Amino acid sequence: MLSNTVVILMERVMVTLTASEAKRIIAKAVAREECVVKAMEKGTVVVCPGTTNAYVLESLTGKRIEPKGKFAIGIVTPSGTCVTKAGVRMREAVLRCGELSELGIKEAIGDLGPEDVFIKGANAIDPMGNAGVYLGSETGGTIGMSIGTLLARGVNVVVPASLEKLVPFPIAEIVPRVGNRRFRAAMGLPVGMMPLPGKVITEIDAISSLFMCDCIPLGGSEGNRCYSIEGDEGAVKEAWDFISSIKGEPAISFEKEDCASCRFKCRKVW
Repeated sequence: MLSNTVVILMERVMVTLTASEAKRIIAKAVAREECVVKAMEKGTVVVCPGTTNAYVLESLTGKRIEPKGKFAIGIVTPSGTCVTKAGVRMREAVLRCGELSELGIKEAIGDLGPEDVFIKGANAIDPMGNAGVYLGSETGGTIGMSIGTLLARGVNVVVPASLEKLVPFPIAEIVPRVGNRRFRAAMGLPVGMMPLPGKVITEIDAISSLFMCDCIPLGGSEGNRCYSIEGDEGAVKEAWDFISSIKGEPAISFEKEDCASCRFKCRKVW
């Protein structure tokens, strides 16, 4: 007698992602989020500057951004925290019904509602999946002026962030220990941090949602991370093929602001 049981062949592959490759995968998943798809059709999507969001904006518009570092403000460099050069920096992007508008965030935020999306990257993710964002500005910058309105109106907040941002402490414990006036000295720009409520999407979430596979982090070195991708044969093969296609994604380059003309104040001297 033949059994009616369907046998599903499970496969497992090991992949390695650079930070830039991880951002590319995350961006693909963000563009396919249900709330983002709907807002691109009939609403507003605000994309705040950030390195991961440069990839997100490319995925939403189909237009390349080069160098991607110009769609960022605060950056972390080998020498310390810094900001990009104001003269070449891109401002936030506001898309209405899928089309890039001339609006800035201050004009757009007044009309946002539950059918709209606000995309903001993070600087830290804790083991519980909570996100935190640096505050270099004395007044909290973009997120400082926006978060109250976003939460009050029920705007969908999406937080793309790769596991390079993973920290081993709860965000709630980090926030009271930092502040741009708390540090005696800093390698670059001293910052505060605030919790960033919203749906966090990492490369693990992206691979899981895009390819219906389990993705397990295995560790890494020098900014590169290894993952085990597990699932049925077709899904794993699709994930493998896509990741193989983006291998070699260039590292993000920045043009830093000149210290003499920078409006932010670093505290480098003890």
